[in-house]
Amino acid sequence: MKLYEIPAHLPFLPTLAEGVLGWVGLDDPLALSRTTILLPTRRAALALREAFLRTAGNRTLLLPRMRALTGLSTQEADELSLPVLLDLPPAVDPARRQAVLTDLVMRLPSRFGGPNTPEQAWTLAAALAELMDETALEGCDDCLLASLVPDEFAAHWQVTHTFLRGVLDAWGAWLAEQGLMDIGPRRVAALEAQAEAWKREPPADPVIAAGIGAGGTIPAAAALLKVVARLPQGCVVLHGPGEVKSAELWAAIGESPTHPLSGQVRLLSAMDATPGDLRPWPGNGTGQAPLIRRAELLSCSLRPAAGLDAWLTRRPAHWEPALRGLSLLEAPDVQAEAVAIALLLREALEHPGARAALITPDRELGRRVAAELTRHGVLADDSAGQPLGETPTGAYLRLLARTVGEDFAPVPLLSLLKHPLSAGGLARAEWMEAVRLLERRALRGPRPAPGLAGLRARVLEAFRREKDAALLATVMRLIEALERCLDGFGSLPDSPARPPADLLDAHLTAAEALASTRDRPGGLRLYAGEEGEPLAVHLSQMPPALRALPPMSPAGWPALFDASLAGPSAPSVRIGRGRDHAEHPRIAILGLLEARLQDFDLAILGSLEEGVWPQATDPGPWLSRPMRTDFGLPEPESRIGRVAADFLLAAASAPRVVLSWARKRAGAPTVPSRWLTRLETFLSGQRDAAHPRGLALPRSPALGWAARLDMPEAVPPPPRPPPPPPAAASSREISVTEVADLMADPYGYYARRVLRLVPFDPLDAEVGAADYGQMVHEAMARWTRRLETAPGGWPGAATALEWFEEAAEAALEEAAARPGLLAFWRPRLSRIGAFVVAQEEAMQRGQPVRTRHAEVPGHLDLAQGQLRLKVRADRIDLLADRTLSIIDYKTGMPPSNKEVQDGRAPQMPLEAAIAAAGGFQGVEPRPVSALAHWRLTGGGTPGAVKPVAGEPEALAADALDNTIALLRDFLLGERRFIARPHPRRKPVRTDHDHLARVAEWGNTDEA
Repeated sequence: MKLYEIPAHLPFLPTLAEGVLGWVGLDDPLALSRTTILLPTRRAALALREAFLRTAGNRTLLLPRMRALTGLSTQEADELSLPVLLDLPPAVDPARRQAVLTDLVMRLPSRFGGPNTPEQAWTLAAALAELMDETALEGCDDCLLASLVPDEFAAHWQVTHTFLRGVLDAWGAWLAEQGLMDIGPRRVAALEAQAEAWKREPPADPVIAAGIGAGGTIPAAAALLKVVARLPQGCVVLHGPGEVKSAELWAAIGESPTHPLSGQVRLLSAMDATPGDLRPWPGNGTGQAPLIRRAELLSCSLRPAAGLDAWLTRRPAHWEPALRGLSLLEAPDVQAEAVAIALLLREALEHPGARAALITPDRELGRRVAAELTRHGVLADDSAGQPLGETPTGAYLRLLARTVGEDFAPVPLLSLLKHPLSAGGLARAEWMEAVRLLERRALRGPRPAPGLAGLRARVLEAFRREKDAALLATVMRLIEALERCLDGFGSLPDSPARPPADLLDAHLTAAEALASTRDRPGGLRLYAGEEGEPLAVHLSQMPPALRALPPMSPAGWPALFDASLAGPSAPSVRIGRGRDHAEHPRIAILGLLEARLQDFDLAILGSLEEGVWPQATDPGPWLSRPMRTDFGLPEPESRIGRVAADFLLAAASAPRVVLSWARKRAGAPTVPSRWLTRLETFLSGQRDAAHPRGLALPRSPALGWAARLDMPEAVPPPPRPPPPPPAAASSREISVTEVADLMADPYGYYARRVLRLVPFDPLDAEVGAADYGQMVHEAMARWTRRLETAPGGWPGAATALEWFEEAAEAALEEAAARPGLLAFWRPRLSRIGAFVVAQEEAMQRGQPVRTRHAEVPGHLDLAQGQLRLKVRADRIDLLADRTLSIIDYKTGMPPSNKEVQDGRAPQMPLEAAIAAAGGFQGVEPRPVSALAHWRLTGGGTPGAVKPVAGEPEALAADALDNTIALLRDFLLGERRFIARPHPRRKPVRTDHDHLARVAEWGNTDEA
């Protein structure tokens, strides 16, 4: 048996290439081409080709046959081209298997833990398919399934076990009926057929299995490797630590499933070999001394309990060389980690010919680093790919389903309409012009009524003015295009049920129609490029698969469609899309599978956090840990052993290695990977007189680089912006409510009135406090007008209360709020009605009101007509003594008497001045005898009357004089509109603070 080992400190593929060339020689140019090399991944096969070319120098080579046998791991398997496989039934299509298993899983009642919705059943079926593949690949005996759940197990597992047996029986019967074979058993049959073929007729030319089983492998693959190792011209080359260990330690490693070499020990045992049978590969060189010492350090720090004797010896001088080229990056969060890693990768390019890679199982980190690299002019997409649902077309299809499922709510609707693939048969520029109009005029604010009909009604309401006819025509072209494209997929109601295949057909038909432009059909736009082809293949397999599912509620389609795109993946070209230059040839972002056997000058191992690398262990929903053990399945912790092998081999072989982790992820604290913790603990214990504190991993300087990247040496605070006064006469009108804003924040007034920078309403806005206040004002105005026009004067409390209820219902209907808010507001309005009726009745008993005026517009010209002060009073009453009473409604907190008297709240005094001057429409000039705020909340205390203290005439005169002086300075004079001139006078509105950069200068100026 020929078993070889390439130590972890040597680059595996170049060392393998050198040994193969030395074995077959170059005298016969065809000898190398007749050699077969089996590798774990396709990327490893591509990298080995480059290694052969580099090793051979300038010589021309006919390369060997390099076959990627991914099936030798438990992740995935390739079919082998053998004649015996033609006698086997074809493998079932994965999508069809998923759908049939989903149908079977849906039969489990929800009261026994079954799925409530089709997408939950789809997810459970995916876990079941993974379990069936694992049992087949691990060679488990199905007969053991019946004895897995003894009576002492929980009732949940009893039910699950009984149902699982029924599902597997039904699945086997379905396969036999269809003449198909399950995927896992057929993969095992392929490996067994290959092993049998080579055992029966050994190849005359070399067969080398290299780099397979570093983290363990399945029994059928182990049997194949055993055959290869016994071939006359065959051998197996493993990637190991290169360290001699005792038999007891090897046995302990084999029994520790989380150890990086546990899988390899078990593989050797399955091949009837021991680690002592491993011989050095002929291409092994001496290697660099620091790398040899680093591999030894990693191996010692990761030993199981039986090997902890290495922890008891103190040899800091021995371990110091191992730290050369090794550093730790401890970032505060994932984004800071990505910025620092991008700088490290960019710095590696300063070394001629150096190759650098980020190796991580965290695809989010990979995407962040790829985005940060563009800042430095480097393109590098994540080679691990991306789920189909995250590709541009996948996201577009999911957005379409979500938009229809949510009845065209503004947020998903705009996300869909603004997606680059949406065009609706129009030119893209024409489409986007209509979308922007639709957003600004119709979708900002409260949500429209459901469906396309509600959207059409909102558009007609928003563009009802005659001068908007041209804009309405533009937006209506978009609405009509939506109605035309989504015909047949315009709604997803709860019932009646529809077959999922029909829903998919309607969904894709609508998507293609909506993606079409004037000169290109939607199908060509949807499925173009590297990302579109895998999605098109997947979607073409879905209709026959979905026919196995029963009819479902259309409302559940978006969730089921999302679940159907969760598994398969497509190449990631997110960063390179739309750019002229290609990806950098010396920078890579790799997943763990893609990084196996690769070698780099700089390797950054990212996301070394518990739950990420290594991932959390989960036995799955179908079998508990004891049940898996009894069934013959490996422990869930064996997955940690596989990724631990990836960590060990990547960290040991690169001249420069950065171990990176983030202290927080999504705002939550993280725990560093167990391997980092063990390594740092081992180093801290290496103490002697020269190293009283032990050793520690050197810190990477990249975090400091990142901190200085966007931080200038000095940040002088900017001055307050002082815009000049306006020249246009149109800006010389001001409302009484804006006078306080002008005093407190002239810049905010300038931005709002002169620059006309008014913030948009939020999308899908909740009807909040401002809308409630407007509704209360509307109800009060309706009620007041009805009282005024009532024949015979005061109708009595009962009738007045009835009239208020009618006015409140009219205001509620006009508000068009959702039912929950209406149910909340209605009793509040009822309590307000009782309060105001009581107030009105009290006034009738005291000084009766002769005339009531509601929502009265008015104005007052100042400075010889150069300025105009505008107002709309909530209510003005003409009292029996021929004086006026002005009432202002507040649903919030009214200003205090002190604020009114010192001029900070001049609204009511200015209204008194306008009333005394006869500035209100339909109200004769009269002296004002009373000013009051009515606080109308409708809460536990439904209302309160807050009279304004002081003499109204004096308050009005002071307020008017101050206002005239203020307006002369700002609107007629040269006074600049400085932001917040009075530190203690806080403006009510803060919409423009970001434009004034208040956060930058505020603390300095106000200190």
